[in-house]
Amino acid sequence: MPRKKLKIGISACLMGIKCRYDGGAKPVPMIYELLKDKVELIPVCPEFNSGLGIPRPPMRLETSSRGTRVKVIGNGEDKTEVLADWIQVELNLLERAGIAAFIFKARSPSCGLRGVELFSPSGKSLGPRGQGLFAAALVRRFPEMTVCEEGDFPGAAEKLVME
Repeated sequence: MPRKKLKIGISACLMGIKCRYDGGAKPVPMIYELLKDKVELIPVCPEFNSGLGIPRPPMRLETSSRGTRVKVIGNGEDKTEVLADWIQVELNLLERAGIAAFIFKARSPSCGLRGVELFSPSGKSLGPRGQGLFAAALVRRFPEMTVCEEGDFPGAAEKLVME
């Protein structure tokens, strides 16, 4: 009987799926090539899957006394609750699917695992010290799960398949 492949979640844009705010993708063929025979990659795009559409206005993380929020650049529309509601449902689905690890898109306000640029409400950069809303929620919910970003490859491949 063939062994079941390990399931690993991945930011959909890294798989070449055109789901970014500008309608583009950020494919990293090396990830697919290194993992395709060893794991089942499950693409996820928080912004598209939560109903924000393609294309959509770019967003950023803003931090204040109210906490960190995801806001549309330009008009300041707050998309935090839309994303947060979807994230709770998606985390349950990922758990039921048996996802063992996740590969995130770096610097994304949804998927950035580390070093996401934070802004003040006035638009002043506070530096690259945030974490995307989806990445933060996944790490909180599954603290033992192996997580990485596309920049961690090829070194991360071995760690992921050893899960």
